[in-house]
Amino acid sequence: MDDSNSMKVGEVSKPSEESQNNDDSVSPKKEVPSQPVVFSSTEEFDSFPSAVGLAFQAAIDDEFSTLPEKAGLSVAVYTDGTLWTYAAGEADFSRNMTVETPLMVSSTSKTFLSALILTQIENGLYQLSDSLEKVLAGHPDYESFPTQKVNGKVTVEELLTMSSGMADFSKNFQGKSESYKEAVWKPSDTVNLIQSPPEIPGTFKYNDTNVVLLGIVAEFHTDKPLATLYRETFFDPLNITAIILPEEGIPWHKDLFTDPASNLSVPTIAMPYTDVSKWGGPEFGNMIHTAPFGLGYYIGAVGRLRYACCGVISIPEHIALWSYELYRPNGSAISERNRTQLLNSFSENRTPPWGAGNESYGYFASKRTFDLGSSGIITAYGHPGGGGGYSSLMRYSPELDLSISILANSELSFKGSCGKEKPLNCMAKGIFTAYADSIGVK
Repeated sequence: MDDSNSMKVGEVSKPSEESQNNDDSVSPKKEVPSQPVVFSSTEEFDSFPSAVGLAFQAAIDDEFSTLPEKAGLSVAVYTDGTLWTYAAGEADFSRNMTVETPLMVSSTSKTFLSALILTQIENGLYQLSDSLEKVLAGHPDYESFPTQKVNGKVTVEELLTMSSGMADFSKNFQGKSESYKEAVWKPSDTVNLIQSPPEIPGTFKYNDTNVVLLGIVAEFHTDKPLATLYRETFFDPLNITAIILPEEGIPWHKDLFTDPASNLSVPTIAMPYTDVSKWGGPEFGNMIHTAPFGLGYYIGAVGRLRYACCGVISIPEHIALWSYELYRPNGSAISERNRTQLLNSFSENRTPPWGAGNESYGYFASKRTFDLGSSGIITAYGHPGGGGGYSSLMRYSPELDLSISILANSELSFKGSCGKEKPLNCMAKGIFTAYADSIGVK
């Protein structure tokens, strides 16, 4: 077969008109990168000793094999030029997961936004203490925000720590406003989905209204979309491969089979798996191939709701590298000053809803401890993510100088083998323990 015109794996492309379905009206306008985005593992890193790699794999397999509902997952472990990657399970009903299969990073995406906000502050665009009404003064859509629901007096720092008191835009909007489905959409339309008045600022409450508002701030002060800002500030300098919803769409592979639910060519991204019984399917299965809305709706409408908070798509290798350069001493993602601010932003008064009593929240990041038994207790920085058929975990331990990224195409919301912890935390603990044992940490 002549495939000279076939798309390379990982290229970003808009599907042909023939392949698009009736969900076109919710597909976001894409800002396609000037060059195709190809997700691939590099060969420039050293390998961990084979015994250590086997211990990492055992930590993953021992947990993953016991999970009652799962599809696939992909893992990367990185330290100072040494990389281990691993994948298991399925990306779709006829594709195995590989270490080069892109997945939703989900709320781990927030770590890019907080790093961007701190960088813009360092560049003098605004300050942590500035109010929302000040940093959005002159924004063409700010005046449309309902004053009884959007408190313009909250500060950038209160938004960064999710202490603004603003209501969650994703609550109670069903049937009242669905502008995120309209043909034309702006991030400010998402803010206008807020249905409830704000509370007094100062109390931590995890919700993505804070993230959307800061995404709007970052774009307004540069006149560039987040996709461009991430690419220029982080992706290109750090050689990170990633794309961002809703601006850039998803990577497509024309040579693969067609999604029967949406009549779109199947993308290289792993498909989301969740409870599909409400759509007439089994208790657990592929959401896109079961749900009536199809891929166009999922990537279009749902992609818009992921704006700023959770729309990054990548592979674990690149997320592990990001974590390493973001949190390690002398990391190249942000300046030393900004890293100090970031690592000093955590407060025990801010306990994230997924925490098990050992986690605190800072600037769109969390700090927690892992008890490694005989190897002692370590600290880990990062951010988990989940929902919509995906889950993720990114962690960096300064004591071990080790970074972990785990991405899965199912939500894995039940308890894991280590008590109250979720499965990805159990896997991370196993990896940290195996590495600590290998280098003799006591």
